[in-house]
Amino acid sequence: MTTTATFPTLDLLERIRKSGLVSAGDLQPYMLLGIQEPKVILGRLVEEGLLTDFQSERLAAGKYKGFLLGSYKILGRLGQGGMGQVYLAEHATMRRFVALKVLPASVTENDVAKERFFREARAAAALDHPNIVRVFDLNREGKVHYLVMEYVEGASMQHLVDKGGRLPVGVAVDYIRQIAGGLQHAHERGLVHRDIKPANLLVDRLGTARILDLGLVRSESDEDSKLTAQFGGSSILGTADYLAPEQAVNSSSVDIRADLYSLGATLYFLLAGHPIFPEGRAGQKLMWQQWREPTPITQIRTDVPAKLGAIIHKAIAKIREDRFSDPQEFAEALEQFAEGPTPPDQSLIVPPPPRPFSPKATNRSNAGMRKANSPANIRPAKRIVSNERTEESSSFDTDTSDSAKVDQPTERVERTEIEPAKLRRPSRIPLLIVAFLCGVGVAFLFLLLVLFLTWSGLLKT
Repeated sequence: MTTTATFPTLDLLERIRKSGLVSAGDLQPYMLLGIQEPKVILGRLVEEGLLTDFQSERLAAGKYKGFLLGSYKILGRLGQGGMGQVYLAEHATMRRFVALKVLPASVTENDVAKERFFREARAAAALDHPNIVRVFDLNREGKVHYLVMEYVEGASMQHLVDKGGRLPVGVAVDYIRQIAGGLQHAHERGLVHRDIKPANLLVDRLGTARILDLGLVRSESDEDSKLTAQFGGSSILGTADYLAPEQAVNSSSVDIRADLYSLGATLYFLLAGHPIFPEGRAGQKLMWQQWREPTPITQIRTDVPAKLGAIIHKAIAKIREDRFSDPQEFAEALEQFAEGPTPPDQSLIVPPPPRPFSPKATNRSNAGMRKANSPANIRPAKRIVSNERTEESSSFDTDTSDSAKVDQPTERVERTEIEPAKLRRPSRIPLLIVAFLCGVGVAFLFLLLVLFLTWSGLLKT
């Protein structure tokens, strides 16, 4: 074993141990087997279900922090929200998948950004509708704030079109009709989403459409509109392809009809396969939203009924008074063209990664441990551990207590696997002791017999 091959392996094993993702018992076989290549170790841990691809990639990049957040274990990255990153996570005890929206610690110093994050949490707490992704809790771990949200196994409407092409008319209309129902629920509670777009609308495996990401939500009853002005920048506007004309001018004064515009533009996207203005830069699109009319959807798709084309045209009218008055009215207009709940193409849905620490994975790992500690393998394995410990002390001399913790399981494995093997083969030492004692006893009896016979005169000296 060479030093150049050992140090990267030890560094990786120490990183994995510090991350808290893999238990010492599950990590033990990889120490005993003496695998040299870090990528081989990570690949096997992924195959065994002990790590996810996301965790493996971060560990390979030298990261070991940030995998555990409160009671949750980060499994993967789902996307970017309006106010932070969104991750797939699992509750360490309840084994339930959730989505965590994390506000980075670097952003918490910004009072406006933090208040907007709290506003999203309060808004979500007021909503309970089957077409809106639910938020369970708002937590804090050190300087990191995060929302615990319902995890929906599905695909965004953006992904469905990007990967599968434009949707059938009846299916697209039904998805938008469902979203309109969720928006009506929010509208009745005085909320405006302000960022309705295909990437923020999910469809689960059964065909239920849901709204997510309330990062730009605004309460119509909120008298203080300074938050939006203070936040500044284009990030508060939404997305140029789906932005209502009035929202580009003043985001703090929009009402539910701005969401209806965005929803109409989303339906256009689902049917056409591209936004209402497919060309141009973001700045140009913001101007075109003010005065330019898009190509009618009926000219792009001949299977779109003229009446449905008129409904979409009304939803994306430049003047908000010309649009539908609320989402319910829009949903009712779409009803006759909806096909009914239709599951999306299942191949477009990315399933969650296997659960780490699963019994199946642990059993496979334990089987590998038993194989590594069999009589045929135990002596070479002990030499490998001995060499690595010597080199580990020089690599992690600033953290000797942790190094000792890594080596402790080795001793437990040897006691449970080797000593029982000795007991199955009876030792010869007790037999020799018994034979010796029997010989001494026989000699003593013989001496007594000689003395007795001499004393009785039966034996002449």
